[in-house]
Amino acid sequence: MTNFKSISNFKYYKFFAIGLFAICLFASSELVYAQSSTPEEASSAAVNDIRSKVKEIVQEKLDQVQKGQKMAFFGTISEINGLSLTLQTNEGEKQLNVATNAAIINKDGKKIKAENLKNGLFAIAMGYLEENNVLGVRRLVMSEKPKTSVREIAFGKVTDISKEENVLTIKNESKNIIYTLEINDKTIINQKIAGKVEKVKIENIKNNDRLIVIGLPTENEHKIITAKIIYLLPEANEANTPQPTSSKTSPTPTSTP
Repeated sequence: MTNFKSISNFKYYKFFAIGLFAICLFASSELVYAQSSTPEEASSAAVNDIRSKVKEIVQEKLDQVQKGQKMAFFGTISEINGLSLTLQTNEGEKQLNVATNAAIINKDGKKIKAENLKNGLFAIAMGYLEENNVLGVRRLVMSEKPKTSVREIAFGKVTDISKEENVLTIKNESKNIIYTLEINDKTIINQKIAGKVEKVKIENIKNNDRLIVIGLPTENEHKIITAKIIYLLPEANEANTPQPTSSKTSPTPTSTP
């Protein structure tokens, strides 16, 4: 659900002022009741009555504040009854009343009639909130349902690097799959250096390095991944790292007296 217009601070202040006034009003009335009852009875009854009555007033004022607010819901149409629709959203079912003069737009941007609506269509409904949280729709736009981005994890050894084009290929030998990786300015390349993980550049990647890549794949037969995160495995570079030599020396024999 999207709020197109926030509730003004004035309305919020008015809303809380009414709630505070209600508490004072019912507190004073229960004080009179308390004088004619035992302390225990008066205390319990007063608290319960105040909570109940204030809750009713607060809910009533909240409904009044929300009513008339410009809002939008998006989801899949699950039920159609004339100009009354049920929209299945991520927040549950939303009830819509489509105005007779509402603009109903299909996916091609052309106006259509309400009778052309069908269950299963993804729609964005815009309008004003009415009683019982029903949206009075002024504009209903059909759209493609957003696709959930699926990230792919690839592992392999670097076989080719094009630093000019920020593209490199890796091969997963166990699966015999070659991935093409596209690197952009948002790609994060991490490498463990001296025991700490640090961000590095594509220049740090060399042929035969082993990588773990997390990114978004293209929707075709080619294994092209727009890399989000690249982990340059340290094992690939340890063979070229000079190993410390032993500083242990043989003890010098001492002469016996």
